[in-house]
Amino acid sequence: LIMLTVDEIEENTGKLLTAIGARPHVAFRTRSVEAVRSLVATGAGVALLPDLVYRPWSLEGDRIESRDISGALPVVQVGMVWRRGSGLPPAARDFIGLAQSQRTVRQRP
Repeated sequence: LIMLTVDEIEENTGKLLTAIGARPHVAFRTRSVEAVRSLVATGAGVALLPDLVYRPWSLEGDRIESRDISGALPVVQVGMVWRRGSGLPPAARDFIGLAQSQRTVRQRP
């Protein structure tokens, strides 16, 4: 496994692997998305990444593939910040309302 160690990605990947009872050997850890893509493209391993960082090629031009493995994924806590003393901006209120409505939709059977 090629492990991206940026933000909570490593922690969430670990939670996912533990939840399915997998204990793969981590061959390489890096904070570089490009290094992950390049290592995967050369066949050095596979990586579990969010869709946000997927691109179907490495910097060297080698093609890589993606497979959707979504399902019962671990929960990621999200927070919102704004300037102290300025009050909650209207756009932030709208975003919070949208996020809460999506959480409710996703929790339905």
